[in-house]
Amino acid sequence: MNCLTHRFSDPDTLIDRVHAVFASLEKENALPSWLDERTVHRLKLAVHEWLANLVQHANFEDRRPDISITVKPGSGGVECAIEDNSEGFDLNGHLDANRDILDAFPERGMGLLMIKACTEDLSYSDLDDTRHRLKFVVSSEQDPWLNIPF
Repeated sequence: MNCLTHRFSDPDTLIDRVHAVFASLEKENALPSWLDERTVHRLKLAVHEWLANLVQHANFEDRRPDISITVKPGSGGVECAIEDNSEGFDLNGHLDANRDILDAFPERGMGLLMIKACTEDLSYSDLDDTRHRLKFVVSSEQDPWLNIPF
């Protein structure tokens, strides 16, 4: 499997459609055999949590949402990039603010910390005035629980 990209424009169906894409890839054995189940699970978790944040919090202003997800398997895991045309997000600011809630284990607000724990090389950047990219790697050689801040 080379690079796989899917585009979405309806936030109301985004999460269900992305889950369907992953289910189809798994059913058809379209993911590389060397990507173990735990790595695929962490990839799906990180993608789901980011998309849930987009659906709940992103401001697309008057633009029609344009969200793309690119997955590129590599020898030691998988690289993922999620681009969107929202007004953007302060990922590092929210990660820092959410570290303070760990003691309370709240029902909401843990998604970004789960993304951080499951990934390596996590970055969020502005591509231009209207597009932003979350990029990360899910390594098959890493235990994500070592990344959970205490």
